[in-house]
Amino acid sequence: MEAHKLILEYLIENPNVESINESSEIDIVTFKEMINHKLVSGMNACSDIGDCFLEPRITFRGREWLESKKVELVSKEPQEDVVELKPNFMGIGLNLNALYRLFKRR
Repeated sequence: MEAHKLILEYLIENPNVESINESSEIDIVTFKEMINHKLVSGMNACSDIGDCFLEPRITFRGREWLESKKVELVSKEPQEDVVELKPNFMGIGLNLNALYRLFKRR
């Protein structure tokens, strides 16, 4: 799935790519799979000497798929509260592990 994500991001960052073939930066096998799943589009110019797709573009479905993967990454981050309101000492507790991770990220 990481290769799929990289290809979609590449097409967004480079909208003027004219063709993708076996000598391109993009893995042609993964690109063909993505065409079959309608995540990208491109005119098939394959011949006996190799695979080639002209005017590769990311589709709306590909943009939605990419956005869903970004949302998954954000939602996987642990959601912890620094201050815990539990019956600890005087009704307030401090989550030192979360506080440590908070300062470690900065």
